[in-house]
Amino acid sequence: MAIAEDLLVQILLLLPVVSLLRFKCVSKSWYALITHQNFIEKHLLHNLSTSNNRARFLAHRRDKTTGDYVISRLSYEPLQVLPPTQQPLPLPYSGVDKKVEVFVVGSCNGLVCLYDNYDLNVVVWNPATKETKVVPKSTVPRSPAAFQASVNGIGFGFDAKTNDYKIIKLLCLYDPDPNLSYYQTQFIDHNEVYSLSNNSWRKVDSPLCHIFDGFKGMKAYTNGIASWWGLCGFESILSFDMSKEAFLITPLPDERMIGGRDENWREFFVLNEKVALAVTIEDEEQSETRFDVWLLNEYGVKESWSKLFTLGPLTGIRKPLGFWKNETALFLESSDGQLVVYDTSTKEISNLPIDGEPYSLQVITYVETIVSVKGGNEFEVEEQGGS
Repeated sequence: MAIAEDLLVQILLLLPVVSLLRFKCVSKSWYALITHQNFIEKHLLHNLSTSNNRARFLAHRRDKTTGDYVISRLSYEPLQVLPPTQQPLPLPYSGVDKKVEVFVVGSCNGLVCLYDNYDLNVVVWNPATKETKVVPKSTVPRSPAAFQASVNGIGFGFDAKTNDYKIIKLLCLYDPDPNLSYYQTQFIDHNEVYSLSNNSWRKVDSPLCHIFDGFKGMKAYTNGIASWWGLCGFESILSFDMSKEAFLITPLPDERMIGGRDENWREFFVLNEKVALAVTIEDEEQSETRFDVWLLNEYGVKESWSKLFTLGPLTGIRKPLGFWKNETALFLESSDGQLVVYDTSTKEISNLPIDGEPYSLQVITYVETIVSVKGGNEFEVEEQGGS
């Protein structure tokens, strides 16, 4: 007996990605249903809802033994590593040379954006479907044409107005003349946006800013807005709205409250769908570290920063990586590259069976979906390293 399509859709929405990939082969009608954009969007919304347990994390790092970059999937609750305990990145990042560093720019609706600091590739990857897209190099004219470009910052996100995924690159153009000193060299900001649906780059204007660690990806992404830490005439976060394609500058709290950046390093992540700032305060005599956590309540308004609490003192901790359960549990990287969780209520630290080379660990919120990296209405399952 045939199943009514409405009922079939409701059943299929409950299934994980791996089952949907298998059921595409049942019949042409099932294939057409599962690969239709309407179903993909419904499945995405279902998996993003709080009523199910599909939310998870990706832990990305460089393996201490092999030197390869790998990821592990963690379930949200209970917090545990899911099998397989680790999997390699797709080509061109599988088995990369030691001199190449690979970073997760960000994750949005099941798509993960990867970037490296050597060949300057940008890759969009769906780990659940194994579909991969190497983003084409930009052909946008840059002036002066003889100048070279370095990446000042990079971000990835979703434009809800156009139903499109975008990559923003903050570039610095500079005169490559080796006879010029740093202070003689001319620098020009040049920024470009890539559209997944159009598969093309175009230029966008932005304020003059120097971004700290921007080549490693965004410092925070929430509600369609990517943010980086930088100097925009003063210490601030620079934010980019994916839909409006507009930049916003928000000054950080006064240095008398958070200290200078040279002695008190800053980390940023998302807490309660807002940008959170963690100021690192080290006590070298006691070998202890504290983290003052601040929350930004309104972009562009310096006075909207509010201090929430102080974590620590803690020993053997390198940096915070983001919150697990709002304000109750925090992911941290230990001094030797171990992923640990700090319970803010009990003040206990628990080790997770994930570690990597120091400074290489990233934890990213993630949900499995069948969203396509092609930006069209259908998707195909490709072998790892395709296109």
